[in-house]
Amino acid sequence: MLEQAPAEYYIDESGNTGDLSTVKIDSYFVEQRMFALAAFGCTLDQDFTDKLGALKKAHRIQSSELKSKQAYDKPRFIFDLLDLLETRRAPIFIELVDKHFFVVVNIIERMVVPYVGECDTQPGALWMKGVMANYMALYAPPELAHAFAACCQSRDHAEIRELYKQIIRWAQGSGVPPTDVAAGIIRFARDSLKDFRKLPKAKAVERALPIPDKNPAGKLLWVLPNLTSFTNIYARINRFARKQVSGVTLFHDEQLQFGDILLHNKKLAEDLAQLGVKLPLQTADFEFSQAATCNSSDRTILSAFRSPTSSPVSSRDMYRTLCGAAPPCILTR
Repeated sequence: MLEQAPAEYYIDESGNTGDLSTVKIDSYFVEQRMFALAAFGCTLDQDFTDKLGALKKAHRIQSSELKSKQAYDKPRFIFDLLDLLETRRAPIFIELVDKHFFVVVNIIERMVVPYVGECDTQPGALWMKGVMANYMALYAPPELAHAFAACCQSRDHAEIRELYKQIIRWAQGSGVPPTDVAAGIIRFARDSLKDFRKLPKAKAVERALPIPDKNPAGKLLWVLPNLTSFTNIYARINRFARKQVSGVTLFHDEQLQFGDILLHNKKLAEDLAQLGVKLPLQTADFEFSQAATCNSSDRTILSAFRSPTSSPVSSRDMYRTLCGAAPPCILTR
């Protein structure tokens, strides 16, 4: 008999610095290089609350909200908390994102090998783009990522065209093996630059940049790792629950600036199956046949898992979700 999946999942994040295209060059991911999103599935009933309270008392943690900085010097408490979750057979999902790598992935996905159709979601294509992203993240100067961020903010046709040329010049001068990866970047970037030049300026700019979201104030947000991390965890929960998520509630740490955006991307993920899109992922299932409910949480237990840190669906919308789901974008554990 198959074990029933939990009906409640609690989600929280660490290292969210907002839109990565607005990071200043002089502090480029120096202090908070990583972003993490974690979730666990468990019903926080009275029995669980009592046992958690006993753990806090035993480890002399007095505040009502668990903060990782409180437990940083109490590793035994974390072990005991994980043991408590294990006794409840609570699944734990973690998405870990290197912010610089995430920006580079957007360069590869938008400027070097832009989405053209179903072929771009096949295993071979995802692998190839992952290899290119790894190579660029490791060996390209950070100025390429800085220039891409500046292009997102300016949306200037000439500036984007120059960035294509910078990418090609860097790859041509890169002697780091395997050089066939650099050759592949040159080939695809040249083809993309040719397409860029053929398109009307407004269309060319739209094609080369990420698909932006708008915050409640109407400001455009270009590169948000929390969105793709959220849809990845949602798809992983869908896989764990064997597609039976209609009775599932996702409790996410309340974020007024991202709430509507998260819900919109949740809907995009759910609609992929209707568009006939299939992603060959072993750890996540984006073929939703049901939809979960999403609510805000009061951040009671979630913070203990965080590291201490200072409309209708269009093909473009669909691509945003595909971009985040591709293995090159997110490291899953």
